[in-house]
This record gives sequence, C-alpha cells and structure tokens, in this order.
Amino acid sequence: LSVASIASSLHVPMSHSYTTEEATADFGSVMKAVLVSAASSVLSGYDQGVIAAAMLTMKPALGLSSLEQEVSIGVLNVTAAVGGVMAGYYAEWHGRKRAIALANLLFLVGSFIIAGATGFWTLFAGRVLQGAAVGFALVVAPIFTAELVPAKQRGMLVSLSDVSTNFGILLGYSAGLVFLETPSGWRWMFAVGALPAFLLMLLIWAVPESPRWLVGVGRHVSARRALNELYTDSLAADRHFDEMRRMADEHAESEHSGSWRQVFWHEDAVLRRMIWRGLAIAFLSQAIGTEAVVYYAPEVVRAAGVGTDRQTLLAIMGIGLCKLAFLLIASQLFDRLGRRPMLLASAAGLLGALFVLAAASRPSSRDAGAALAIGGLCAFMAAFSLGFSPLTYVICSELFPSDVRARAMSLALFTTRIVAGVISSSFVSLREALGPANAWLLFAPVAALAFVFVLVAIPETKGHSLEEIADVFRRKQRAPRARPREAAPR
Repeated sequence: LSVASIASSLHVPMSHSYTTEEATADFGSVMKAVLVSAASSVLSGYDQGVIAAAMLTMKPALGLSSLEQEVSIGVLNVTAAVGGVMAGYYAEWHGRKRAIALANLLFLVGSFIIAGATGFWTLFAGRVLQGAAVGFALVVAPIFTAELVPAKQRGMLVSLSDVSTNFGILLGYSAGLVFLETPSGWRWMFAVGALPAFLLMLLIWAVPESPRWLVGVGRHVSARRALNELYTDSLAADRHFDEMRRMADEHAESEHSGSWRQVFWHEDAVLRRMIWRGLAIAFLSQAIGTEAVVYYAPEVVRAAGVGTDRQTLLAIMGIGLCKLAFLLIASQLFDRLGRRPMLLASAAGLLGALFVLAAASRPSSRDAGAALAIGGLCAFMAAFSLGFSPLTYVICSELFPSDVRARAMSLALFTTRIVAGVISSSFVSLREALGPANAWLLFAPVAALAFVFVLVAIPETKGHSLEEIADVFRRKQRAPRARPREAAPR
C-alpha cells in the first residue's frame, strides 16, 4: 500500500463537485486507528482457541459432564448475540471507541473469573461476560474500520479484524500447548488472555473517533478535530465534513431514520434488499458448520487416532497456521479479484472439505483416518479463510446503509452468534445421534446453497465507496431485459 493510493481514495460520502484525488489522507493516523480496532477482534479468536485447548484438561479438573461442556462452549455464542445487539445501541449512543473499550473490559473481567473457576457455574458466569465482550468486538470493530478506510483498500483493511481473530485463535492454541503440563495450566491460559484486553482498553483512546458518528450525533467540533487527524489537507477535511453533514441531514429527514423498523423493512426497496442480503450472508457463514470445526477440532483429531494431548494440540496449531496463512493470502486478493469470486471459491472449497471430513469418519485404516481428518480440517479452514470468514463483515459493512449500519451490524452479529451457538451446543449430540460422517454431511447442502446465493444475489462491490454501492444495486435492478424480437412483417 502506498500513501498516495490511500490518500487518493479515502473519503466519506461526497458529491462529485471534487475528486477523491484531491483528498490527502494521513496514512499513519488511519492505520493506527485501523490496527487498534482490528486488534480488539483478537479477543474472539483467543477465546475460541483457548477453550478448545483448555477443555482437554479443564473438563476432568472441574468434573464437567458432556452436557456441561456443550453449554459452557455454546453459551458464549448466545451471549455474544445479545452483546452484539447491545453493542449496536451502545456504539450509536456513546461512540465506537467507548464500545471497543467496554468490550475489552468485559473480556478482562470474564478471563479472571474463569481463571478462578471452581465448578461449572463459575465457569458459566465467566463465559457469559466473555460472550458479551466478543459480541461488542465483532460488531463495532468492522464498523469503526469501514468508516475510516478508503474504498480501494476497504476489503483488505476491514478483513484485518478477521486476521486478528485468527491470530487470536492461534494464540489460544499456543497458550494451551505452553501450559498443557503446568499444574492447573488451564487457569493460566485464561489469565494470560486478560493482558491484551487490558492493553487494548488503554490504546483505543490514542486513536480518533469515527467522524461519521460524531457528525451524526451533532458533535461537529469533535468531528472536525478527528478529520484533521485523518487528513493532512485541512481544505479536504473541511469538504469531507460538509458532505458528511449533508448526508446526516438527509438521513434525519426520514421519519424512521436509524430505527429498527428501517433495519427490518427499509422504506427504500433497494436498501431493504441490500440489508437482507447482507443478513443472509451472515447466516450462511455460520450455518455452514464453522463452529463445529473450530470448537471440536481437537476431539475430531483425537477420535481419528492422534494419540496424546500434546500431539493433538500440535496438529491443531498446524491447522490454525494453515487457516491464518490462507487468510493472509486472501486478504491481498479481495480488492484485486473482488468479493464474488472469493466467496464462490470459498463455498465450493467448504463443500469439498465437508466430504473429506465425512470420509475421515469411515477410514480404511487408523493412519488414513488421521490424515483425512487433519487434511479435511485444513481444507475447511483454508476454504473458509478464502471468503466467508473475512468477507462476511466486509460485505455487511458495505451493504448496510449508514443510517442503520450499527444496528444492522448488531443484527448480523446476533444472527451469526445464534446460529453458531446452536451448532456448537448441539454438535456432540448430532455426532452421537447421526454418526460422525452424517453429521458433517448435514452441512453440505448449506455450502451448496451459499454458492448459489452468492452467484445469484450478490453483485461485485470492490472499489466502490459505501454510498456508491447502493447505486450498483439500483443499476442491477434497472438492467434492461432482452426484448423478444418482433415478428418480421409479412
């Protein structure tokens, strides 16, 4: 990324009275805000990785039953769904920065409660707080990033939140390996996770607030100050401020602007379709079986014949590295190849990986089972990282209109966490009832549906500003259909 390329494309809603090339963005200020925001998503990833690793020793140490294991894992997704809805309100009332700070505070307290857990209910209480923290972080971080970054690099920079999540998963696995043989090592796994939460809770105050939010709530002086931090050209900052204020006034003219009614049934039919298609992408991203792979990967590997807990964790770390590597590769392609090709490749890869995981459940030999299980998990993670993992919130942040973006994002998060909670809380029971192979194949039709939905319903959004994307949908709606040829005169 060059400073010139970012400077030429960083903009808020604007008219065509001046070109984006006239704006000069302060690359350092933009990236500082983006990185601190994205790093908050480490919370979600660390929790996913560390709970999978910790359960190897925590379950016998606390005497958890299989049901209590499912509940303690699944409750995070349910409370994250509720936290996500609360985050939408909180981010609208108090700003993006305060919402991110609160997410880190909740995770900090929850981590210490789990580290001191003496039984299921203490563990449950800590997981509830961590779930609320994850909900806040997953909703607010992508919004905050999307409202600051340039259109040409938005896919890559917003996807940094997902890179952070996957880095957090890897950190969680690493903590599990480091403390595996330490007495009460699972307690240290959670205690160590509180450190980044504390640091991020402080660092968020070193970055500017979203100018769009500040203008929307009438804090014009603060908005100008934030824009001056983001732009080296004060004239460009002033023009951005004027356009942001104009857009805020237009949204305010709508009787239901920013309301939940607008989220569920927007008065503009085109924007309504955009919102519902974004929510559909959010639903499909989790209905495809992601949480079953993330949370139960250690058990899948161990059931396939991998022996010790250390060998299991090493295998899982390898899978995590595979996921992170493909995510980093994919993050360089979103703004080159576009969103649609990456989502289509992701859905096709996930479908193939599910068949490999099903085959791993019926191996011809123990070695073949282990190889298929690890290969299937790597393939699933790689395919997920190519599209649906990083692009779900990119697509949502692009499709949701600015006047309802925070609430619509919270609804998208609510959708993903509820679906994830249902899957993570029931996958063990599904495997026992249907058998491992059939449990994996249950998700195959969803992967196929995701491919068809993207192909038919999601237009390309790369390179367009957040305001131009609505025009893309309008042009698609107005595209003339081929007219039948008139009969030749006789």
